[in-house]
Amino acid sequence: MKINNRQLFWMILMLEIGINLLITMTATIQSAKQDSWISYILAGIMGLVITYVAAKLSSRYPRQTLIEYSVAILGKWAGKLIVIPFFLQWFWVMSLILRDEFLFIRLSVLYKTPAWVIIGTMIGVVFYTVYHGGVEAIGRVSELWGPILMVILVLTFGLTANNLNWSMLLPVYADTGPWPIVEGALAPVSLLGEAVLLMMLFPFVEHPGKETRKALLLAVGFSSVLLLLGVLWVLMTFGPEVSGRLQFPFFEMVKLVYLMEFIQNMDIFVMAIWLVSIFVKLSIVMFITSYGVAQWAGKTRSWKKILWGVAPVTFILTMLVITLNPPAGLLLKSVWIRYVLPVNMVAIPLFLLAVSSIKAKVKQ
Repeated sequence: MKINNRQLFWMILMLEIGINLLITMTATIQSAKQDSWISYILAGIMGLVITYVAAKLSSRYPRQTLIEYSVAILGKWAGKLIVIPFFLQWFWVMSLILRDEFLFIRLSVLYKTPAWVIIGTMIGVVFYTVYHGGVEAIGRVSELWGPILMVILVLTFGLTANNLNWSMLLPVYADTGPWPIVEGALAPVSLLGEAVLLMMLFPFVEHPGKETRKALLLAVGFSSVLLLLGVLWVLMTFGPEVSGRLQFPFFEMVKLVYLMEFIQNMDIFVMAIWLVSIFVKLSIVMFITSYGVAQWAGKTRSWKKILWGVAPVTFILTMLVITLNPPAGLLLKSVWIRYVLPVNMVAIPLFLLAVSSIKAKVKQ
């Protein structure tokens, strides 16, 4: 199973954009109000730093995944223990993505469809893709759909430009201050930081090296620019007060597209963007979860058998989350931002990179 740098670029781009465009804006706007665009610039910079650290670490072990080189750096037991938070993160993120997908689809089109039908269908499609095609199939799907989705996004921005009101961005900084802006950046950076998944994808690239790092940083940088445009468009359309009360403000903005009496209902294209992005993201996470668990257990070649266990566990966890129905904002702030962002995206990669650098210097 091999992918090239271009496919990796599209994979990371689609992983970053879809869900980030829809679910992080409300939390950011509630905190930073009309200065949310500054929060997104800050989030983009932090996302690039996190990606650079993860890529730098993986470059030291270009033919190994995170599971393998954590053992090489820390030893067998410590190396296996330190990656357990990543397994928890991957199961957690799959169940949350599927829960959000269910809520979005039920709210938009399938009002009375049972949850298990929507969740089971998506897991079935992802399972089939990962089982039969592995990371190669995900790379090809991303390479095919990535440019199409960019065209749709450009059209979306262009056709909603007549609704923009620049005065909605004023006053700049005066009503917020530094902490609300930093707090507002935490939600988008916690999803941009998911680029650390590259630590599992790096060895599947045909020629991992400088060009791979460049592709990864370009993907995160381009995603940050698109997200910045997205929040600017939302703020200039609705203003901070209305945007902060909407569950999916970007989606609501697109519903306003109406041009020359025949271009309307653009929201169906945004839904397409989101569903394809969700498919790519779920496929990536399900693949690395199965492959990672197999490597962790010392049975790498049996990763497809592990997939038969990962898919049902994900289904059960998702149905549990839907039944308990915890607030999305609470999960984002209390779990994802408080633990996953500082531990899995910052502390562990930095720690592994530091220990690896020290060991290399000692050897010299």
